[in-house]
Amino acid sequence: MNVDSLLLADPDLDDLTATVDEVVDAWAGDARQYYMGRGGPVRELYRELGRRDLLALSWPRELGGAGRPPSFEYTLWNRLAYRRATRPELGATIVARVLMRHGTDEQRARYLPAIREGLICFALGYSEPEAGSDLQSVRTRATPVDGGYEVHGEKVWTSEAHHAEHLWCLCRTGGQDEHGRALTLLVVDLDAPGVTVRPIPTVDGHHVNQVLLDGVHVVGSARIGAEGEAWAIVREGLAAERHLQFMPGRVRRDLEDLVDLCRRSGVLERGEVKQRLARLAARVAAAEASAAANVLEAQSGAISPVSAACTKLLGSALAQEIADAAFETCGPAASSQVEISELLWRQARMETVAGGSTEMLLGIVARGALGLGARR
Repeated sequence: MNVDSLLLADPDLDDLTATVDEVVDAWAGDARQYYMGRGGPVRELYRELGRRDLLALSWPRELGGAGRPPSFEYTLWNRLAYRRATRPELGATIVARVLMRHGTDEQRARYLPAIREGLICFALGYSEPEAGSDLQSVRTRATPVDGGYEVHGEKVWTSEAHHAEHLWCLCRTGGQDEHGRALTLLVVDLDAPGVTVRPIPTVDGHHVNQVLLDGVHVVGSARIGAEGEAWAIVREGLAAERHLQFMPGRVRRDLEDLVDLCRRSGVLERGEVKQRLARLAARVAAAEASAAANVLEAQSGAISPVSAACTKLLGSALAQEIADAAFETCGPAASSQVEISELLWRQARMETVAGGSTEMLLGIVARGALGLGARR
């Protein structure tokens, strides 16, 4: 049994896992969709999850959710990661949480039912060429005009923009020297005039995107929260989903496939291979325990950014270690195009960048846990 299953023991979670397996078994999507993004056939998977009321498990009941604790949301996405089906849906997680807290009644009525049913998709328009991990340096500018805003700027490394309907766009409405005090959050329609989406190929054969915004008109009713207050809103939205920052089901499945590859390659009984696999198994268990601890913190009403950063650091490094071990123990057999190990090696290079780079997360740990680099 997985460590997280022990820490989050609940018979209803077992039922949820069985339901997720049933949905994935009946789904006609690619067996490696987890590494391909949230578009294409996965949109039908989201719709099926929506039909079964699974996309709003931890939403409040008064907003159409099931009112379940974070452990249910975590179990849903962790099982989907283990099955290599998909990552957490951005609309049902980050976007929905912000709308619940800061959206108007009109915005909640417009977006939440469609998100809950898996009918619309959001891309996060945060990172820019000069503002990757430092979002307070965002330069995309939203200038107030009659009826709303005119937006000029560029977003990069934007996952999902090539198939999403909306861009959750962080913009500047004040001076550059005001940093986070002058940021505003807008919902930009990606089919609006002035929006251009260009692919940025990635090493795993997928792509992220460059999004160019050239005089895009955004109506005032598409602003989330007050003008100039988006920095606190964005931070709060990310904090609310820290327990979903890394799904250890992914590395457990990677390890199982590595063991299978070693068996088929005839190296499983070698002493040094057994030792390496045992060390990796211990690290997978540690990743599961760390992720489960984050969930338990979330259920108590708070989760430390340090705890979440440690889990992400552990998990993303482990994904690379497992991928490296396939080549170092099985040799040429791991490089075959028919083996998952070949894709995992390429995709795992991105895990220490996506969702918070290793350098940024180490900074969080250094400041929050060790008191290093703090301003005095």
